[in-house]
Amino acid sequence: MRFLDLAIVAIYLGGVVAAGLACRGKENSVDAYFTGHGVLPGRLGTIMIGLSIAATLFSGVSLVAYVSTAFHDGISILMGLVCLPLAWAILSCWFLPRYLAGNWNHPYEIIERRFGSVTRLCLSGMFVLLRIVWMGVLIYTPTLIVMGAAGLGPGWFWPIVIATGFSSTIYTVLGGIRGVIVTDAIQFIVILGGILFILVSVLLKLDLSVSAVLGELRQQGKLTLFDFSLDPTRSFTFWTVIFGVSVSNLGSYLADQMSLQRYLASASPKEAQRAFAVNVWSAAVVVIALVLVGLLLAVWYVRHPDPNRPAEPDLVLAYFIAKELPVGMSGLLIAAILAATMSSMTSGINALAGALTNDWLPRFGRGRTPRELYRFARRASLAIGLVSTLAAGLASHFGSLMVSSFVVLGAFLGPMLACMLFAVSRLAVRPSLVLAGLAAGVLTGWTMTATPVSGLWVPPVSFFIASLVPLGGWLAGLKAPVAGAGLAAAAVFPQPQPNPYHDSG
Repeated sequence: MRFLDLAIVAIYLGGVVAAGLACRGKENSVDAYFTGHGVLPGRLGTIMIGLSIAATLFSGVSLVAYVSTAFHDGISILMGLVCLPLAWAILSCWFLPRYLAGNWNHPYEIIERRFGSVTRLCLSGMFVLLRIVWMGVLIYTPTLIVMGAAGLGPGWFWPIVIATGFSSTIYTVLGGIRGVIVTDAIQFIVILGGILFILVSVLLKLDLSVSAVLGELRQQGKLTLFDFSLDPTRSFTFWTVIFGVSVSNLGSYLADQMSLQRYLASASPKEAQRAFAVNVWSAAVVVIALVLVGLLLAVWYVRHPDPNRPAEPDLVLAYFIAKELPVGMSGLLIAAILAATMSSMTSGINALAGALTNDWLPRFGRGRTPRELYRFARRASLAIGLVSTLAAGLASHFGSLMVSSFVVLGAFLGPMLACMLFAVSRLAVRPSLVLAGLAAGVLTGWTMTATPVSGLWVPPVSFFIASLVPLGGWLAGLKAPVAGAGLAAAAVFPQPQPNPYHDSG
């Protein structure tokens, strides 16, 4: 990488840290640090929260993975866009009105109200394990891009990982949820701008008509949208994309603390719904643009063969940026990839620290004052940032980015989604069966990783197994009702009660 590109990346990292510190919230309570009800009111606040949701779940892994998947497999991954309006309908019409009716202070309070503290701790523990591994992959991805673009040797791996992780951690520790949301929104604009620039650059360099590009893609077999193969080992068929992406997206939007935090940060349920609509439109634009970039790169390298091009599709984007773009532009685009990474990592750090502070700390040891909880929250954020940075070293063992992300996410998100759906439903399911379902779903998901079955099947199968156990008990209860079986259903939407763990400071 040339000096100007390195300077741009360094200036970007410093600017993001400065922006996060400048936008940090001024409150010093745990609730304000992690959720901050109405922290960004009004139309602008709604847009920022919506862009923050998109930036949070659309990481550097997603950015590289969508390009490499389109480059290698064609447009079949676009079927996943069908899942976005489905998620919007479920959240807007069913989930958010029920979830926000409880006026919760912390994302998983509803789980404890329905199924008890043990279930809440289990779900929170799954979230912690899920996002620690996920954040390691997040940092690993841009590290590969920077090393590939600059031609750096293996000795640069840890310095780049540490720089990315430290930059993300420092303003998250000091800025809280408000600083994270504002910088996420800014970084999403940087992400979109970088993607559109790549798209225009490849189009101009190809200098081909649309019909010529389509003809080339058709010849390569990249325009096959529907593959109805029933082979479970194939990754991008109609069935794997529709079911795998749908369940994974719903799990991220309905059961992940990173998303739930943002709904709670909205000023009202209506604003939360509008924010999610902003997320849907933003995510759709980015996915389409990334798929187009991958397709155009496939055409470019057929028209301009390069014997030095990396064989791994995940590295093609970095190679193109380094070799084909002018000085300065490479740095800007790598900054966009870092923006995608850092927006997700900061959200993960804040949400994980929230899980430890709100779900775990009050259960053990003595009672703590609001000020002590706040101090612990910031220290936990720092520790999580450091641990997830170290976890980046393990990410190389997961294989291709797109499939590996579904494996890691699906083994946990499928069961977590099942638990959250039961929590907001009117079904009087037994807490013990919900716990059994969580265990069965996770075990099934991780067992599937040792089989030839595509990783995209992990989310729907683990969700199905986790749902089957409580549903079986509920159906058995209908046939043989027991005293008090309907009490849980009556408590689905309880009136808010004082929370012994609530920080009122």
